[in-house]
Amino acid sequence: MGLRAQLVLLFLLVSFIPLLIVAFLAREFGVRALEKTIGENLARLAQKKLYQADYNISTPLNALRGELNSVRDNVVAASISPNDTASQQRLMHKLKRLENLAGPRSDIIITNSRGLVIGASNPRLHHRKIDADWWTRAYNEGVGYEYVDDLQYDADMKVHVLPVAFPILAARGAGVVGILRAVITLPNFPDAVRATQGQDGTGLGLEAVLMTAHGRVITSSAENKYAFREHIEMTDAAMEAINSAITDDQFAEFSGYERESGIDIQRDKRVYGWARTDNWRGESWKANQNFTDWTVLVSQPESVAFREMNQLTERILTFTLISCVIVIPIVWLVSRRIVKPIMRIARASRAIGQGDFDHHVPVTSNNEVGVLAQEFNSMRDDLKHAIELMTKEEKKMTAIVNSLAEGLVLVDGNHRVLHINPAAEHLLNVGTDQVGEELTLIVQDLTLARTLKESEGPISLNETVNLEVSLDQLGETTTLRIVASPFLDEEGAVLGTVYVFDDITREKEIDRMKSDFVSLVSHELRTPMTSIIGFVSLILEGKTGPINDKQRRSLVRVQHQAERLAALINDLLDISRIEAGRIQMKREEISVSEIAEQRIEEISPQADEKSIELRMFAPESLPHTVGDRERIGQVFTNLIGNAIKFTPEKGKIAVRISADGAPPGKPDRTLHIEVIDTGEGIPIDERERVFNRFHQLGNVNTRQEGGSGLGLSIVKSIVESHGGSVWVDDGYEGQGSNFQFTLPIESTKEVGA
Repeated sequence: MGLRAQLVLLFLLVSFIPLLIVAFLAREFGVRALEKTIGENLARLAQKKLYQADYNISTPLNALRGELNSVRDNVVAASISPNDTASQQRLMHKLKRLENLAGPRSDIIITNSRGLVIGASNPRLHHRKIDADWWTRAYNEGVGYEYVDDLQYDADMKVHVLPVAFPILAARGAGVVGILRAVITLPNFPDAVRATQGQDGTGLGLEAVLMTAHGRVITSSAENKYAFREHIEMTDAAMEAINSAITDDQFAEFSGYERESGIDIQRDKRVYGWARTDNWRGESWKANQNFTDWTVLVSQPESVAFREMNQLTERILTFTLISCVIVIPIVWLVSRRIVKPIMRIARASRAIGQGDFDHHVPVTSNNEVGVLAQEFNSMRDDLKHAIELMTKEEKKMTAIVNSLAEGLVLVDGNHRVLHINPAAEHLLNVGTDQVGEELTLIVQDLTLARTLKESEGPISLNETVNLEVSLDQLGETTTLRIVASPFLDEEGAVLGTVYVFDDITREKEIDRMKSDFVSLVSHELRTPMTSIIGFVSLILEGKTGPINDKQRRSLVRVQHQAERLAALINDLLDISRIEAGRIQMKREEISVSEIAEQRIEEISPQADEKSIELRMFAPESLPHTVGDRERIGQVFTNLIGNAIKFTPEKGKIAVRISADGAPPGKPDRTLHIEVIDTGEGIPIDERERVFNRFHQLGNVNTRQEGGSGLGLSIVKSIVESHGGSVWVDDGYEGQGSNFQFTLPIESTKEVGA
């Protein structure tokens, strides 16, 4: 959308949105004001239709009830003299009158007190014995009971019918002399819910439904087309009316209204009013029938109910549309004078974007647009100067990067190479013509390409990744150290990755020679050291002759220092073998809890000497895993031994083993082992370095305990060779240390697979 169109649109929005808001508010507040009035009128109409339905039933019932006394004498006479023609004629005359009162095509049966039919609309029933539920209930063992059955619908006659049975009582209530059975027809019953027309004779869109307390339709207006006893559609209004009808709350509403959120078949929202029976005002003969809790539901489309309000809204919208048609050409001409100078600035901006900084915008006015043109020219001059400085800095930076001894490769977020310096070209055997291609595709060595691919994951987490990879180039093995770091924008989003490649082949060779030297010297020292310890033991045992106490104390010190030296030699041998990969870890099924118990039992005398409480906590159903029993035991010995060494007297040490609780990012199927003590603890800045070779804490207490500084390094090497990880946290309530490590839970089946 152009600026001129935006100005026109802005003017229209500013000018006509208030009119639209007025139209909206007028309709909303008008609808709210009318909603209550319309709903209450619909509720009153529903109540009126309910009373009309009640009247249609009550009228024939009351008429039949009023004829009972006049029929009594005829029933008594016909019962005494069943063959008396005059009595029979008088009874048939009464029968005809009862048929007229019960409605067209109604059915009348009159029996005596023994259940014999003495008069009936159907002549075939004369003198038959009646054994039906209605007779039994109405006779009520001679006491008499007025029985009214459920309202029904005769599909053949297409009319509602109401079966009733009245006891014909003897004079002065001295028992029942007969039973009057009538099936009342109600041809005018649907008139109670017939749609109502307006004063002008047009339809108001009203629909009405008469239903039971459980939502079954008794009758409905022609528009609804519900069948008798069919369940009504469960709208919000119907549910509210049904809930009110079946509630036991004596304070429940007997009428109400609802503006339905749904739409009917004609795709129109409707307003509902309803009314339910008021317990039929204590008329006991209507109890326990399907019309005991009748409800009438009357609805009207919103388009009809709020017709006048909709017409007012349409008039306001029409006025708004006509105003828009008149105003748009005027605004279009005015906006042209505003846009023209701005288009000059736009063309100048396009030229600058293409590298032409000599394009000048003429200043033709002193208004805001003229100020904009002046500021644009000033910006152009500043931008030209800044581009020149940036170009110089870029050339300088490129020269610095290209002169680095380490290889450097810069890739974007799609892993496409943005820059590669000469050192990286030499190390990776790639050329500058491959800039723009994906880094892992142009690297020829598959191992290096796979390593770079694996390093992409942590980069997205804003971490620095350090990797080492060995390459076979021209028959020689080259080892590269790769440092991958993300470079971010000002908001911290990752834009790409910087890879730095360093040839550490010589350093690796020196480390290997150093490890071989340490292994050789340690191996050569272990044999004479073993001999020294053995000979000192023989002397202390007195096998070479008697020694005095002074000599014994000196020899004990010699033996102690020799054993420390032997332990140091063994640690040196172990760490050199592990690093060189010359120790093959066994793969057998082990129980970590059993190994821990065994090592605790072996080392517990050392804890007893310092009165340290050493306990283990592990569940009984701890799963087994696969590993080297001796090496895992060495891990427990080193960690528990360190805990005893650095825990003061009467301290506590706990070994906890569980099958969960691994730190975030670790595999779910792991064993989690903790060695917790109440010792001095390890400072946070020392916790990463405490697993380095020959590293010892710098405090006085740690130095006094001695040690080679290799125990934790061996622990880390053994745990990692088993696929686990090791770290240290605070101990009990921030006191002491908590050395933790994890081991993956594997089975022998998994290993074999």
